[in-house]
Amino acid sequence: MIDERAYELLCCQLGLANEEKAGLRKQNKELIARLDSIEKSNRENSKALVDTINELSATVENYRKETELMRKQLEAKDEVNKMLANEISNLRLQLEDSRKHSFGRTSEQRRLLNNRNLDKSTMEKSEYDGSDKKDDGNSTNDNEAGGNTSSDNAPAQDSKPSRRKETAPRAGKTRLKVDKVVVHEVDEYYTLPEGGRFMNRNGMPDVWEYRVIEHVRAHSVEHVYKVARVKLADGTFTSTMEHPLKNLGGIFSPELLARLLCLKYDFSMPENRQIRLLAREGIHISNTTLNSYIHNGIAKLREFMEDVFKEFVQRANYLMVDETTELVGVETKEGKAYRRKYLWAFFAKHIKMVYYHYNNGSRSFDAAKSFLEYFMGTISTDGYTVYRMFDGEDSKVLHIGCWTHCRRLWVDALPSDRTAMDIIAPIGDMFRNEELFRMMKLSSEQIKAKRLKLTGPILERIHHKVVIMMQDAKIMANELMRKAVNYTINQWKSLRNILKDGSAEISNNLCEQRMKPVKLLLKNCMNIGSEDAAENSAFIFSLIESCKLNDIAPQEYLKHLFECILHGKECDKKALLPCFYKPEC
Repeated sequence: MIDERAYELLCCQLGLANEEKAGLRKQNKELIARLDSIEKSNRENSKALVDTINELSATVENYRKETELMRKQLEAKDEVNKMLANEISNLRLQLEDSRKHSFGRTSEQRRLLNNRNLDKSTMEKSEYDGSDKKDDGNSTNDNEAGGNTSSDNAPAQDSKPSRRKETAPRAGKTRLKVDKVVVHEVDEYYTLPEGGRFMNRNGMPDVWEYRVIEHVRAHSVEHVYKVARVKLADGTFTSTMEHPLKNLGGIFSPELLARLLCLKYDFSMPENRQIRLLAREGIHISNTTLNSYIHNGIAKLREFMEDVFKEFVQRANYLMVDETTELVGVETKEGKAYRRKYLWAFFAKHIKMVYYHYNNGSRSFDAAKSFLEYFMGTISTDGYTVYRMFDGEDSKVLHIGCWTHCRRLWVDALPSDRTAMDIIAPIGDMFRNEELFRMMKLSSEQIKAKRLKLTGPILERIHHKVVIMMQDAKIMANELMRKAVNYTINQWKSLRNILKDGSAEISNNLCEQRMKPVKLLLKNCMNIGSEDAAENSAFIFSLIESCKLNDIAPQEYLKHLFECILHGKECDKKALLPCFYKPEC
């Protein structure tokens, strides 16, 4: 009986062992299949990388051959230039010798006619110290002209000029770039004395230049118009004229108003400094009055151009979006208080336009939605949660995340855990690929194809490593590493969307740079006085920064807009946008 029970127990244990063995065999097969899949994927990726390297090697080789050919052409041209320079030098020496022979006899005759027989010892060239010798009747002038200073029976070699004096003509000096150049000729300020004459060098008047830079201070003129009241025949009243600058809402001319706006919003000069600057130029004005005229002018610009400007940016196919804080004065029940408000920047990179959107200083979902409500294209943003509304399946907007923000978190975590380098390194490879695409000047479609081929495998490796890290309790116990891992996983859909649009940037830094002038002005001014002023500041920054992106002088541009407003010109407002504006129109 005991043997039967032992036999059954052994059979049961054998069955369990067989089941465990079968399970292990199944796991082994699954692991082998996964290993084969990974090896196959690696082989495909390696093949793709090899193909790309071969393509790039061929391109580099072609560039190297072209460079070598151009170098040889340049060397050949250098040889030709050297030969031409030698020929020109020889011809110049021959020309100078012929001039000396041509002018020598004439100089001698002139000296004899003027009864200026000089002692030979006073005109030895070896004793010439470089100064302008005026004694003995302009003897230096005769020497420069190549004339014979001795009597007629002097040896011929004494009249031969020294080779040391055969210098090349003076090279023209490079002038500074100034608004106006006034040239003062010698005869304008100097009267040649009786018996005197100008000296020559190589047969030409020996003239050089002194340059003086003069700064002409701004010339401020106040125009006062006398205005009378007139009663017409029908009994109505009128005046002889309306205010000349009525349409600008102030007393500043278009040029002065444009200058003041640029001083503040282009050069970040606060109004108290502008007041001191204007006082030194003869314009004494209070802070309140200056602020009022400036914002009146901006309000006119907004009324004239803001709708067209905003609509054109909204119609762009690709926008880079960012937001920043600013301190704005608001009215409360207790009185005026300063609150932290938000300013949005919508940068249309391909048309070089940027629109700053204040929207009551809100950073909420509605602030972004109000601007992008009808937008159908691609946007690049950071990881702010509001932008997640574009990650839905039914979204008409392609949302692309910023890999610079992602990398920044891994770099912050690097000192506490060297494992972060496993993510930082492949992200660096992605940025090197982007730099290579720019160097090759590829189109958006070509960049998209290259990204799918080169960047796609890198993204898969990054995602695989981050998923493994997320399952590692030791790594997730590190706060900085946990933050980097969670950001990458949560933003992965938008980060991976970089493969879907070749015209989009992999980083949102270009839009962040548009915030620098705003922050610099806030650093100098500390705050913005009201929400109306914040709205005005947002739009004037839009105009000035868009001008700078399109290499247009902001002051001349604003002056032109103010003149259009002042004179009520009928003009195409679209043509006045900075991306289309031409100074001559």
